[in-house]
Amino acid sequence: AEDLSYGLSQVSLLQTASGITTKAALAQFEAVRIVRDLARQQHSSALAQLAARIGAASHSGEDQFAKVKALIQDMVERLEQEAEADASKKAWCDRNLADMHAKEANKEAEIAKLTAQIDKMSARTAMLKEEV
Repeated sequence: AEDLSYGLSQVSLLQTASGITTKAALAQFEAVRIVRDLARQQHSSALAQLAARIGAASHSGEDQFAKVKALIQDMVERLEQEAEADASKKAWCDRNLADMHAKEANKEAEIAKLTAQIDKMSARTAMLKEEV
């Protein structure tokens, strides 16, 4: 679909058929199209929902760009909050992973120490058995 080029008559027909008669309406239509295309490329349901909300806001007749800006701002804020939550979760996981590695190293050192003691005691046992 991106490789297709439309002639002026096709675009004009599309614009008038869909009710796009002003530059602002055309810009709104383009904004919806761009966000929708981005949603498809990124496989993002959040962007698809944003495109639908922008499209719905454009049909209400009020200041369309103010609503679109508000919708985008809301989405950005929500994404920032999700990113902060993800970052704090990652920090928690990293901290716990480091603790687990430290505990694992301590346990391995303890195992090595006890194995050495067992070997030493086994050698001593063998030596004592020989003496007897």
